[in-house]
Amino acid sequence: MKRALVIGNDDYPLEHQKLESCVDDANDMHDALRIIGFDVLRKRNSPLKDTQIATKKFLQSIQPGDTAFFYFSGHGCQLDGINYLIPTNDTDIDEESIKHRALNAQKLTTSVHARRPGLFIMVLDCCRDNPFADQASLKNFFGFRSTRFKDGLAPMKGPPSTIIAYACAPDQLSLAGSGNQRNSAYTCTLLHYIVLPMDIKTVFQKTAIDVHKTTGGYQKPYLSINYNKPMYLVNNYMVNNPALQNFLRGRRSCGPYIAPSKRRDVIRNHQSRVDASQYRWNAQFGMANNYQSRVNNSRIKNAVLNICRSLLPDTN
Repeated sequence: MKRALVIGNDDYPLEHQKLESCVDDANDMHDALRIIGFDVLRKRNSPLKDTQIATKKFLQSIQPGDTAFFYFSGHGCQLDGINYLIPTNDTDIDEESIKHRALNAQKLTTSVHARRPGLFIMVLDCCRDNPFADQASLKNFFGFRSTRFKDGLAPMKGPPSTIIAYACAPDQLSLAGSGNQRNSAYTCTLLHYIVLPMDIKTVFQKTAIDVHKTTGGYQKPYLSINYNKPMYLVNNYMVNNPALQNFLRGRRSCGPYIAPSKRRDVIRNHQSRVDASQYRWNAQFGMANNYQSRVNNSRIKNAVLNICRSLLPDTN
């Protein structure tokens, strides 16, 4: 059996925290997964209690050998390397309360693995870049004062038979849909590929490359694969399903998505964390360009050169 839990949160309490496309992302992902045979539980603008109930129901539904799929679209953050998915009813989260007032992504992965699925797929399209927010980082955007909070998500590597996909690289922010874009940059592209008869690893690799293109290089999805077998969510017979054909005909083209220029300078580079950890291969898997290009930014090199020159003795 195929089991899925899909969550999309737009309606956060404060006006500057609200998003535009996450509920549409969840609705469209719900429709796509149902068409290809998933039993889907969907939650929209879900407060913590509803999220906990839905998660428990999802976990209880998973039987040994099942394919389990978890999708979240909304706001998320990391604290001490743990990723938290934020429900819609909290405005006063701090470093102590977040453990009890948000969904712990690593804990969810462990709980799903305990149910012994044949494959678990986790898709996190969160850490949204809100173009209407004046704050320079997402943690300030939510009022997180502790330095232990960081923007974006921390790298994750799941247990065996697990695929984890982020809409953007660790420590970075992703582009939500707005205006004429019904879906986020990542979900729009994923919806196109996930209903096609190709290996699931190829689905996420192609999605990553296309997102990189449609965002002008701003957004680089992250992919961690701990699953070596071929896996097809869609077979050739299912492609002829009229519902699937109608779904594809109804899809609009993705992008281009324009990144707010004011955000580019505040997103921290995560190359040092990736180089020094077990996640280096996973973080670059399927990516169009190596992240090292951000380290070679000319402004950084010039700044280093200027510092070195200032330390040299004056020869005049």
